[in-house]
Amino acid sequence: GCGSFAASLFSGAVGSGASPASAQEGAARSGVLRDLRGRFAVVTGASRGIGKGIAIGLAEAGATVFVTGRDAAQVAATAELATKAGGQGIALPCDHGDDKQVEALFQEVAKRTGGHLDILVNNAFKDPSLGNPEVDRKLTEGAKFYELPLSVWDDMHTVGLRSHYVASYYAAPLLLAAAHKEAVAGSAWRPFLCTTSSFGAVSYLFTTAYGVGKAASDRLMRDLQVELGPQGIDCLSIWPGLVLTEKIEELYKTNPSRINRITGGQDPRRVGESPLLTGRVIARLAEDPGLRSPKGGIVTGEGLTGRVSIVAEAAKELGIRDGGAPGSVGGDLYGEDRVAAPSIRSLGFLGPGPLRQALPEGLRWLAEPGGPLANDSVRLPLEFMAQGPPPAPKDA
Repeated sequence: GCGSFAASLFSGAVGSGASPASAQEGAARSGVLRDLRGRFAVVTGASRGIGKGIAIGLAEAGATVFVTGRDAAQVAATAELATKAGGQGIALPCDHGDDKQVEALFQEVAKRTGGHLDILVNNAFKDPSLGNPEVDRKLTEGAKFYELPLSVWDDMHTVGLRSHYVASYYAAPLLLAAAHKEAVAGSAWRPFLCTTSSFGAVSYLFTTAYGVGKAASDRLMRDLQVELGPQGIDCLSIWPGLVLTEKIEELYKTNPSRINRITGGQDPRRVGESPLLTGRVIARLAEDPGLRSPKGGIVTGEGLTGRVSIVAEAAKELGIRDGGAPGSVGGDLYGEDRVAAPSIRSLGFLGPGPLRQALPEGLRWLAEPGGPLANDSVRLPLEFMAQGPPPAPKDA
């Protein structure tokens, strides 16, 4: 139950956690620091998709990463990649739809860390179309909520919103222990709890149940901040853009119209992010507590859309790049080193997509990449995004 739709007990350390020089050099070129050495992180739903990229991104920064997910073989493979990337990956298979397994997971983490945890990334999510061709067909055709089985709601919210709450619940004593340890040492560093969400929290995306779950996940982070913030723990929502997960890559080959509804007909390889970019942004936020408030410039201000960091915008501000050098884990899995894709709410994304489609033929050059109506630095307010999705491309 740990795949990535938006796009999402075998235990033991995998490898020695040694950091090859090539891993360090490749990470430095991508704008990655190495400030998470000695830190412990749990990434839920990290067997594939965004979670896998997050685990690798944290490992590039030197963290020890506990990798969770239902598929033991895939979890072990991600842990091995995390070790190769420069940290230490530890595979802890877990079904995040089973509270007892989640409780046992954090008991195991406590044993291995001396009772504390520095970073929790809630990412586990069940795609209701996995293994259900009928649901997949209906979602592809844009079925309304009443045309879908009620299981769609249960799938997305059990391993999704509820599992984020449950993991946070069992991780809280470990995070609080880490906060106490830092305070006693006189350190300004604070443990970090975050959840992957999406623009679907404010703008219709895929189906009703999806957006409700994402909006509620954002609210969960804001309310946890109220309770945990004064105790030394920071909580944020993380919004990737169009992430080129295995699922999205497959959809673009087999059913491009479903992706075109998001991209406005643009090639997702130009406007999409790799899962690793989310991991690198989370790693930087984990490294520097000063970035976790609006004052840091990459987190939204207080309010209904507060405590959100948008991956593409944070990457642009912090100089974090996507992909990697040849021979690095990032390069081998996610392609060449490159500038991050534009934010979904920027004209860099909207201009060449839905805006260009709406312009008369003779004016469409204005919204071509590099044109005046395709400026990545111009971003629409989130309140505007909440007015609804852009119109579908005419050839979708």
